[in-house]
Amino acid sequence: MRIRMFALAALLFMTLTASAQEKPLLQLYTGEIDGKIPVTLFLEGVLDPCNGEYKYRGIYTYQKDLHREKWLLLAVDYNDKGQYIMVETGVSGVLILQHTASGFSGTWISPDGKTLRKVSLRKQGVPAAKEEFYLDALEHTHYRYNDC
Repeated sequence: MRIRMFALAALLFMTLTASAQEKPLLQLYTGEIDGKIPVTLFLEGVLDPCNGEYKYRGIYTYQKDLHREKWLLLAVDYNDKGQYIMVETGVSGVLILQHTASGFSGTWISPDGKTLRKVSLRKQGVPAAKEEFYLDALEHTHYRYNDC
């Protein structure tokens, strides 16, 4: 009987641990491009079961109004030096960013490579009351760009 109780407790512990690890990492950043264009960036990180590193999906908008139709979808990649590249779907712009203690800094580049703008983003906490809003905006934007 004790062995069964121990096995059941161990199974429950492993299930709870696995569930806790599956919760995505949500990150919100606000800032400016060229010190004057407001930007909001939202990233969702999910642990890759093969290598334990985060894989990110992202969206951002230049609008102060965070309506879900105004977000741009980003393909996100990064390296172990904290360097990120985020490409707007349709290659309408590229963000090359360095992760810093307070957020990101870097450059936005136009598709023709002729226009470069300074980017400064500060990390914000994602308010629990807004998590669903940002996740909905991410899903909506993903399907807006990828739905047949």
